[in-house]
Amino acid sequence: MRIPQYWLYIFSLVTTGLFFFYQQSQPALSYDFAPQFDGNDYRAIHDYFVGNLNEYQVPFPFHSRILIPWLAAQLNTGNIIADFQWINLAFSLLSVFVLFRLWRSLGFELKWFFIGFGWLLLHWTGMIRLNAFDPITVDVPLFFFQALFIWLIFKRKFIWLLLLGPIATLQKESFIAILIVLTAYGWYHNRKEDDGYFDLKWILGGLLLSVLAKTAVNHYFPPLEAGKGSIITLLYHAKEAVLNPFELVRWLVAAFVAFGPLLLAGVFRVAKGFHYDNRRNLLMLFSGLYLAFGILAGGDMTRIIYLGFPFIMTWMMYEFRELNTKTLWILVCLSLPLTFLIKTIPDPAFEWERWQNWYPEFASMETMAFFGAYLTLTVAVLISLRKKLIGAS
Repeated sequence: MRIPQYWLYIFSLVTTGLFFFYQQSQPALSYDFAPQFDGNDYRAIHDYFVGNLNEYQVPFPFHSRILIPWLAAQLNTGNIIADFQWINLAFSLLSVFVLFRLWRSLGFELKWFFIGFGWLLLHWTGMIRLNAFDPITVDVPLFFFQALFIWLIFKRKFIWLLLLGPIATLQKESFIAILIVLTAYGWYHNRKEDDGYFDLKWILGGLLLSVLAKTAVNHYFPPLEAGKGSIITLLYHAKEAVLNPFELVRWLVAAFVAFGPLLLAGVFRVAKGFHYDNRRNLLMLFSGLYLAFGILAGGDMTRIIYLGFPFIMTWMMYEFRELNTKTLWILVCLSLPLTFLIKTIPDPAFEWERWQNWYPEFASMETMAFFGAYLTLTVAVLISLRKKLIGAS
């Protein structure tokens, strides 16, 4: 039985309330004193579109992410942070709307909505809190675009990829990788099952239009320095991981911080056996893609992995949808310390080392030891629950 529609309005009200609460209680990043943060590049795009800059001078890969700075520039309130905050609020509500529709269509019980939206709205690197700290961002719409993408795939409304693909690509180029994975899996599934589930002509059309959109943006809004590209960036970070194996440890802990014990439980369960389920396969593939992005797409692993929330959280909910409530709440209690719920994110412009210690990818060895100890404790608990976890369907 699907949960009543009125819960959507409740979750939307909670989202709005938390958005304004953290806007007041979480101090924003001091961009002028932290030039290495991405928001300074998005500010340059915004300033170009409002006419404050005559030349477009934005480095790779930020140069092509024009959609959200352009939307923020249309507001042009005179306060760039306010411009981005209003866009962030709009896409936060759109994300909640589409995630609600997606999870409702999958038949999840109400408890999963509380867990899913609770993690999205209250986790420190989630949709609300991190972007109250770092409001000049293009990340928030990812939750909406990815949730809409997976909902369209499950509803087999592939024709809408012709519109979604290029628009989402103008927000962030990673959407092209998502469409490439979908194309490859769709071709494989159609050959294996012979059911024609995936309409490849619309998927390929969406991919082509997305590549054309990216090419057009690169032409009209070129990067400050030529020569770099997405493939080169991925290969560079792969090389760094090979040369510095401890980066793999940091990546593992970053994934744990981003999604907690339920992610580890899901990995344990998948490792015990595999069965062919189209929806499960898709969710696992895109979850795996974002876990890979965590180590290949940039230095800030925790944030990047968390951006796969619509895929990863939906997969975990789907994987453990029949898990008994008692075991589930044990996992929830183990997850709570990872939210840093009663803390505020420090301003790296003035507290650099303290800010670094929030992130496993940057944290000191002492902080990593604390993260590692808690991860070990969690694994021990999961082993004690393994029969219930592996048996859940």
